Order: sequence, then C-alpha cells, then structure tokens
Amino acid sequence: MSKKVLFTLLLGVAWALSASAQQTIESIRKVYQEVHEMIDQMTPNADREWATPPEYFDLQVVQNLPATGPHKENIRMFYGELEPEEEGDPYPPHFLRFVTAKYNFAVREFYEEYLYDDKGNVLFIYAITPDATDDMIPYELRLYFDGGRLLRFNAKRYDGQPSYLDIATLRSSTFKEEYTGKSIPEKFSRETNRCKQRARRFLTMFKGIDDNTYL
Repeated sequence: MSKKVLFTLLLGVAWALSASAQQTIESIRKVYQEVHEMIDQMTPNADREWATPPEYFDLQVVQNLPATGPHKENIRMFYGELEPEEEGDPYPPHFLRFVTAKYNFAVREFYEEYLYDDKGNVLFIYAITPDATDDMIPYELRLYFDGGRLLRFNAKRYDGQPSYLDIATLRSSTFKEEYTGKSIPEKFSRETNRCKQRARRFLTMFKGIDDNTYL
C-alpha cells in the first residue's frame, strides 16, 4: 500500500471518528433526558424509597448582601464515573455531568441548569432570568453547544404581566418565543456570557469539592 493511500485511509478514519463525536441538538436532548431519568431514580417516592441510591453534591449558601438583603443559593451537582486508572479500582474518577442552581437577589429569583460531557465541555445551558434584557421581564434562555461552537440559541419571553414571580410559578408559566438561531443577539449577550462563565466556574467548584472529600 502506498503512503498516499495509507494517509488517505487514516485521514478518512480520523474524520469519521471526529464526525461521530460531534454533538447535535438531538443528541444533547437525549443526554438531557437520560440525566433527568437518572435524577428521577434518585428521588424518594411517597414511602421515602428510591430506585437508585442518591449520589450528588449539595451546596447551600446563605448570605446577607449589601443593598439586596437576604440571599440564598442552592446548587446541586450530579456526576458520572470515568474509566478507572487502574483495573479493578472500586473508586473510579468522577466527572461533572449536570448542575442545577436556584438563587435570588432581593425579590428577583433565578434558575439555571448546566449539562456537560465527560471531557468537561458544556453541552447545554438553560436559564430562567429577569436579567436577560434591561426591561426586567423574565426570559427562558437555551444554549446548545458542540465543543466551543454554538449550535443554537433560543430565547422566550414571559407571556404575562411584568412582576416579580418566584421560580416555581415561572417554571409552570407560558413563555412566548422571541428568537431562535445560531447566533446570540446583542441584547442577550451580557446574560449569556454570564451563564457561560458560570458553566466554567461550576467545573472548578466541582473539582475542588471532589478532590477534597472522602471516596
């Protein structure tokens, strides 16, 4: 076999492997659904029993902030297991799979979700936020990623009277689609950049906790 033919074959294999690793909206939604099924298995039923013993990190922060007063932040981190470095190791290393965060500033409430792959790349960000634009109207934001590439951005505006609503109410409310595309309009850039920074900070937080707890 000539070197040229061999190079062409190797290039084809590399391209196929790369293509198979690419994320799509559909593949991300599938992982998201699987994660929520896993969380449901960890949730106790009416008899305080669960199908799978719960495994996650749970962090609550309570503060009294200047100007905005009492602040409470609840962060929950779900993780997966990587291949053990040594065969038969009963404590394989972990990777951050999914984060939920609920918090407030004064009466304004926020809710966020972050989905990751096993390499630490964020796949999906979901946020309910009153800070998406300057009008303080709650929005639902969804960002899908393939590595560092934005696959889709979706923004939905709260379809009701402007008011400070709690997250439980907002999550059961109707939002009207305002934008869907492969870029982020300028009006949403500040809030989406903040969410992307949060995604990176949660990875750092997870590693700090995971490296300093008992196996």
